[in-house]
Amino acid sequence: MLLWKELINESRELNKETTASKDDLKLLQIYLCRLYLTPAYENTLSLFNTEESLVFLGIKPPEDADALGTRAHRSIIRKREKALTSSLKGSPKLSFEPLLASLVKLLKPSLVETKLLVYAILLLKHPQAQPVLRELEINEFNNSVSALSRTLRESSRMVARALEDDSMLCQVRLLEAANRGSDIWDLVEAGPLLGQLVQATSDGEKGQSESDIEQILFRHVCPPGPGAQHQIAEFQGVPELQLMLDYLQNALATKGRGKNILLYGKPGTGKTQLARAMAEKLSAPLYEVPTKDDGSGAMTGRVRLDAAKLAQMFLEDRLGAILLFDEMEDAFRKANDLAKGWFNQLLEENQAPAIWISNNISEVDSAFLRRFDFIFEVQGSGTDQQAEKLERDLSALPVSQAWISEAARTSWMTPALAKNLLDVAQYMPARQIIRNQQRLEALIHQRLSVMGERKPAPLLKRKPTQDFPEFRLEWINTKPTLKNVERLIRKEGAAKICLYGPPGAGKTAYAQELAKRLEKPFMLQSGSDLLGKYVGETEKNIAKMFDKAERTGAVLLLDEADTFLYNRGMADRSWEVSAVNEFMIRLERFEGVLLATTNRFDSLDKAILRRFQLKVGFGYLSTDQLKELIEACVMDKDKAQALRPDQLAQFEYLTPGLVRAAVQHLRLRGFKPRTERLLEALKAEQDQQIDGVIGQPIGFVQ
Repeated sequence: MLLWKELINESRELNKETTASKDDLKLLQIYLCRLYLTPAYENTLSLFNTEESLVFLGIKPPEDADALGTRAHRSIIRKREKALTSSLKGSPKLSFEPLLASLVKLLKPSLVETKLLVYAILLLKHPQAQPVLRELEINEFNNSVSALSRTLRESSRMVARALEDDSMLCQVRLLEAANRGSDIWDLVEAGPLLGQLVQATSDGEKGQSESDIEQILFRHVCPPGPGAQHQIAEFQGVPELQLMLDYLQNALATKGRGKNILLYGKPGTGKTQLARAMAEKLSAPLYEVPTKDDGSGAMTGRVRLDAAKLAQMFLEDRLGAILLFDEMEDAFRKANDLAKGWFNQLLEENQAPAIWISNNISEVDSAFLRRFDFIFEVQGSGTDQQAEKLERDLSALPVSQAWISEAARTSWMTPALAKNLLDVAQYMPARQIIRNQQRLEALIHQRLSVMGERKPAPLLKRKPTQDFPEFRLEWINTKPTLKNVERLIRKEGAAKICLYGPPGAGKTAYAQELAKRLEKPFMLQSGSDLLGKYVGETEKNIAKMFDKAERTGAVLLLDEADTFLYNRGMADRSWEVSAVNEFMIRLERFEGVLLATTNRFDSLDKAILRRFQLKVGFGYLSTDQLKELIEACVMDKDKAQALRPDQLAQFEYLTPGLVRAAVQHLRLRGFKPRTERLLEALKAEQDQQIDGVIGQPIGFVQ
């Protein structure tokens, strides 16, 4: 429980009785006496409004203090200052001497900067000095600097320079930069980082050595990071991993400045563990800029950047170390407050190679991003190595092996999510496999929904009944032919093709078959899914689509491309035009295989069409193709084989998709597909398709 006096008296962040020494107070009293003796007070009627100010200076107020004029007050203060200075012998025994010595050793400040540091720390340890300073009516920057320089016996030009925004002490925010409106009481103000360092060292045991203090500083500014939980071999699926390791190794060996790597990706993908694994692989000590102080209080982004700047100065004498700055986006929540020159200098002059980690770099100024030598996106899954690692991690789940294999290969599974599932699954009955799978999928859906991601499909889909024969190239009609496409792609490695025609003509099926023949992953992207609800979001989705396709080497099928690639002359809003422009730019740079499908070829923007190397029209089934397809679907194949061309002549607008719909229609009614019933169903499907569409004008008819 607190004492009465603790509850009713003013709280103090630092207890002067345990954290300050007599020499601390003596030095501060000398500085304050000199400030009161500045020439600006020669004609002032009265120096003090309260006796507390005299008491703090160590002066016993005279009985007739109210009647004393300026000359008498100055005489008393001058005698006190002389008494204090004449009593000085040898070196002062300051309570913060180990902290000061460590800062001087690590930062190498000038004598003026050292004095200002001392003055700022004294004010921190003696908050009672603030009312005394406020009685000094020394206003504005120039007057305040002149008075303080006389007090410190230093050049006013040097004092002013040390308090500028780009000075060393202000850059690392040990001191707050002064401004033109600064008065004497706020001219030298300790920054938040200095306050935290003073607090940290004041909380320690008495008799701490410089080495002890230095360790406290390192623990506070850039503590050693915990050991890696994973071997570097577990990250072999990360692109250019070996290149990053070689880069860091060279930076450590050559002691080069300005070496920075940026790792980004959605939360839980293992970015921090990758950084620790790389440092362990290189046998390099890893120091991390903390996210909270020793009192478990959160450190703001700017304070953490100040700590990073200070850490780089600390690590100058500890060559061979790597600095890690996690959750980089914290520093950019107020990007306007971040001086570009200051941050660029931090990236260009850092002594120790730094690894920066962010969950989202969309808000980071491109001027900052250009300063990084490497920028890599870390994904939780996507490669075979990552999927195998996730599968091993998930192996303890009380579910089927098939469920684990499917989960490990999804785009949304991350190491963090895998750990979360393992933590939850330990409370599930081991024998309720199906029930456990359902419950885990429900948890996954909720988690992804909160993160703003789409609800994933069930992991273990029911195997569909085979009611239609597998796709065959012989069942599509195209102009021009697609016979040479596969050969050209194998030769050149890239292609941009537009597939257009009626629904169900085989456009999507052909793209899937092409990916299978090329032995490449198949990536289906619906045009409607690219449309964002915020300005600029569609463009970002387009960029992500192309980046993913290039990264995975997949055959990219953009389905329903006409959703947003329509003629720009038809656009009503500027963002609709910018989406088309973004697609054209990315299409020209794309080095993979892209197939775009549309049912409305005439509505596509002409500039887009020019960028496709091949425009392929898909037509309706010929009589021979239709007969062959019917024969493959029905039970009574002999009757299908006996069909005459005149019996099939009425079917001019059928596609493989419509034939499949007719077969499924019969099965849903409980009929097995036989020739006669199938022909009736095909007639109905065709009539529904052409009614109001084939041969009819589109739009308003007067």
